[in-house]
Amino acid sequence: MILVGKTGFVISRLRQLELMTVPEYFEKRYSRGLRLLVGALVAIGGILNMGVFLRVEGEFLTTVSGLDRRYLIAAMTFILLLELVYTVLGGMISVVITDFFQYVLLATATLVVSTLVVLHTGWDSMVGKVAATMGHAGFNPFANSKLGFSFIVWQILLWLSLTTCWQTTAMRVFSTRDPATSRRVMTWTGYIFLGRGILPMLWGIAALTVYGVGRLSSGAPLPIVNGIAMRPIDAMPALLGHLLPAGLKGVVVAGMLAATMSVNSSYLLGWSAVISQDVILPMRRMFGKRELSSRAQITVNRVANLFVSLFLMFWGLYYSPPGAVYFYLNITGTIFLAGAFICVLSGLYWKRASTLGGYLAMGLGAAGAIVPFFFLHWSENSTGLIAFGLAALGMVFGSVSQRPTATASPASVEIE
Repeated sequence: MILVGKTGFVISRLRQLELMTVPEYFEKRYSRGLRLLVGALVAIGGILNMGVFLRVEGEFLTTVSGLDRRYLIAAMTFILLLELVYTVLGGMISVVITDFFQYVLLATATLVVSTLVVLHTGWDSMVGKVAATMGHAGFNPFANSKLGFSFIVWQILLWLSLTTCWQTTAMRVFSTRDPATSRRVMTWTGYIFLGRGILPMLWGIAALTVYGVGRLSSGAPLPIVNGIAMRPIDAMPALLGHLLPAGLKGVVVAGMLAATMSVNSSYLLGWSAVISQDVILPMRRMFGKRELSSRAQITVNRVANLFVSLFLMFWGLYYSPPGAVYFYLNITGTIFLAGAFICVLSGLYWKRASTLGGYLAMGLGAAGAIVPFFFLHWSENSTGLIAFGLAALGMVFGSVSQRPTATASPASVEIE
């Protein structure tokens, strides 16, 4: 994020094109048909990505607050309905306002909780537990068999694409006053995101220190907390629920709810905008239908918002990721990010990029993410690298095989 913000890599040129969504760029640079394909893949990948949010958030809320798990569905429903109401009524303004309050609440709670966790657990105990559990691999990602060099390369590619082409991130860039503002926003977000990422990991290490390791796959018993066999994902909220006093626990829960609603409202707004702006409206144009008024477009967006919310509730109740939630989120995002990043990068910086190359990049990138992970059950690292590699090969092969289209003239996409 800091690199992209400092250099303006991709985001400055996209902002100058005055877009509303990422797929909209594909019609400007490539073709309307490719925009439709990208819009469909963005919606599918993004909605599947968001599909586990409600369950994870509901489980965190019930665990940290001590609620009975029987109220999980009620908690999920409450969170979703609240997000749906103010997102539909408030649009992007509601997202901006809740982002501000989310930051204040979450920043305060994060600093206080991090201090209490270290004081309660002890830094030396935490370091010793990681060393005893994981050895050298607990400190060096290159020595970890599940991570290593391939993981680092994949994560760099993934986060470059997330920062530049992920709809909910790009939506904020597109909404800034000018390219210079978008660069400042991205830069400062990078510094804040560093703390947002590292400090909750610290809480997870503290939970490992307190509760130990539950080896579900090996058949060993899981730690028992409040009479319930605790899964790894339950450990950190269980620790917070046990450690935090009344009052402070309320601040943490409020911060979590604020963060949940801020992120989910951005996602609901982002994916419904893609469905309405990049799937429904281009299809109407293809069939010769008249343009919708601004009011009608808002109505279509709100209806899409409602149907996305209903799917999220269903998916959250009935689907559980096969492994770590983080990797599930990475792979479902890669379904469209691999091809989208290669297409956007090539379209902005390579004159030869063609529509055929765009189709091949999107198709091969999506196939490279879906088939190895969901059907062949390959590792996340291999799946991610394969998806980006296939997308790049598809772009190069298709562009070399076909002359650039008329819409891909340098003047339309290259901005100084």
